[in-house]
Amino acid sequence: MSFATSRPALGIGALRALFTGLALACVLAPDAAAQSAGPTGPASGHFHEGLTGDQWLVIERNIKCQCGCGLDVHSCQFQMQCDTSPGWSQRIRRDLEAGITQETIQASFVADFGSQVLMAPPPEGFNLLGYLLPGATMLVAAGLIGAVARGRMRGREPAPITEVSDEDAERLRAEWQKLDEAESPDW
Repeated sequence: MSFATSRPALGIGALRALFTGLALACVLAPDAAAQSAGPTGPASGHFHEGLTGDQWLVIERNIKCQCGCGLDVHSCQFQMQCDTSPGWSQRIRRDLEAGITQETIQASFVADFGSQVLMAPPPEGFNLLGYLLPGATMLVAAGLIGAVARGRMRGREPAPITEVSDEDAERLRAEWQKLDEAESPDW
C-alpha cells in the first residue's frame, strides 16, 4: 500500500497558500531570541511598581540617553542596550529612594549634561522658537493660500455664454455619431 494513494494530494493553490502563510508568520512574529527583553524583573533591579516605580518611569521617559540613539533612558535600555542608560536608570532609582524629588533629579541631569539631555527642551529662550515656529508657519501658509484663492476668484470674469453656430453644431453631431458607432456592441 502506497502513502501517495491513501493521502489526498495538495494542489498548487494550497501549497502557495501554505508557503504564504509561513512567510507571513516569519515576518510578523520574529524569533523570540532576536527580540530584546531588556533588563526586567526584580532580579535585574529594573521594575516599576508603586509610587516610586511610577516616578522612576516618568523621569526615565523625560531624559534622553546620550549614547546617540535619540531614545529616552527607559526605551534605550530595552532597544539599544547601551552602557549609558542602565547607569542613569540606577542613578534615578537611588535618588528617588533617597527622597529626592523628580524635578530635582531632572535638574541634576540638566546641570551635568545640559538641556539637550531632556526629551523636550524647556520653552524658553531660543527653544521657544521651536515651539512657536511650526504653528506660526501653518497660520501664515493658510493665510497666503486663502489670499491667493480669493484673489483668483475675484480677478476672473466668467466666460461669456455664446450661441453655438449651425456649422459647429453639425460638426458636433457628426463626431458624436462616430463615437456611438465605434462603441456600439456587435451583437
